[in-house]
Amino acid sequence: MSLPLAGLDRLIEHLRNATVESAHLSRYNAPMIGLLGVILLPAYYFVWTDIFPQPYESLPLRLVGAALCIPLIAANHWPARLQRFFPVYWLVAMTYIFPFLFTYLLLRNDLSLIWSMSTIAGCFMMILAVYDWLLALLLTVLGALLAWLAFMLGDSTALPPGEYVQQLMVYAFAIVVGSVFNHTALLVKEEKLAAYSAVGSNIAHELRTPLLGIRAAVAGISHHLPDMLDAYDKALAADLPVKRIRPARLESLRDATARIEEEITYSNTVIEMLLVSAGHTTLRSDSFAIHSANRTIEQALARYPFNSAHERELLHWEKGEDFDYFGSDILVMHVLFNLIKNALHSVLATEGAIITLDTQHSSDHNTIRIQDTGKGISPKEMPHIFEHFYSSKSIGQGAGVGLAFCKLAMDSMSGNIDCTSTVGERTIFTLGFPEIVS
Repeated sequence: MSLPLAGLDRLIEHLRNATVESAHLSRYNAPMIGLLGVILLPAYYFVWTDIFPQPYESLPLRLVGAALCIPLIAANHWPARLQRFFPVYWLVAMTYIFPFLFTYLLLRNDLSLIWSMSTIAGCFMMILAVYDWLLALLLTVLGALLAWLAFMLGDSTALPPGEYVQQLMVYAFAIVVGSVFNHTALLVKEEKLAAYSAVGSNIAHELRTPLLGIRAAVAGISHHLPDMLDAYDKALAADLPVKRIRPARLESLRDATARIEEEITYSNTVIEMLLVSAGHTTLRSDSFAIHSANRTIEQALARYPFNSAHERELLHWEKGEDFDYFGSDILVMHVLFNLIKNALHSVLATEGAIITLDTQHSSDHNTIRIQDTGKGISPKEMPHIFEHFYSSKSIGQGAGVGLAFCKLAMDSMSGNIDCTSTVGERTIFTLGFPEIVS
């Protein structure tokens, strides 16, 4: 009995992981799917009743599906306490709309050609929504069985089961073949992540080796530098012939080792964040602390490697009311680096465009916004901007990992990142931080 139970446990674990992964991969498409569902589900009622009349239609069933789609429109803005329920809600909504609703209307319309084709389309939509073939197949079977149950409990005349079984073979083929292609695409993406991670690990190793050497050298310098500076001061006091050091440079030397040590720590942290971005894993929160938003922005602007004074002049910081957030200031700086880089890429290609950075603080939300008046992001690109390896830039100008990292970073701090854009007018990225609970 232990072997079947072990197999069942593995199956349950697989389905649980597939549910979470499918919901995660679909979160960026959920707003568009939700909007289409709200519009098209009621609209097609009138198509099949007034334009191309079918034997049976049901506006209430379609309105239930449309209602299930409404929360999907705001999938990226669910409160943090409700985020853990999104995977289950996503699968329930998809199961109702595609296998259940489509199968029920297929049965009520006597397996007509129109609804047979619609059900095949529904099978493909289910695959795109769920990704995992086994989970998609189980949910499709469950939805179809519930549709049969609802059909049999109604006043409809029972259809010969053989006719439906014949079509069922076609639907099963659509699910299996579609899942194979979908799975292949996911494997390619995972291989790209693995390759990117391997390259990143090699680069990290090459960078950490000299950093380790610099840190060892700094340890030696910091041990002897105070004595050397003290000897210099005494030589000056005794009017000995020593080469003079300007007071500003002398003061800089006194804390030079501390600043070098700080930069080494910062560099190692950035390397860790880049590796996490490549590995698509969760960021550690054991070093999180309370930080000032304005102070973090100041440090980010001071550290960002602008290529020219002109680039720096394009960015205007409208310093607003400060707020505290719980997280990593280096992590937020790295998010700002990515957003500033993308904004500069947009405004440099647009005459007269500028970048505006500001903060907003209120009783219910804390945000940092980066707005540029550049070329904007098209509606076609918008659902994919936070996906790994998706980039609208030319080859060689972007790897498509920056915004994916920003999303991962904000999620790790229980925050969120949102983007709104109008082509040819502006793009606004908003970083939302939860209120600190005392």
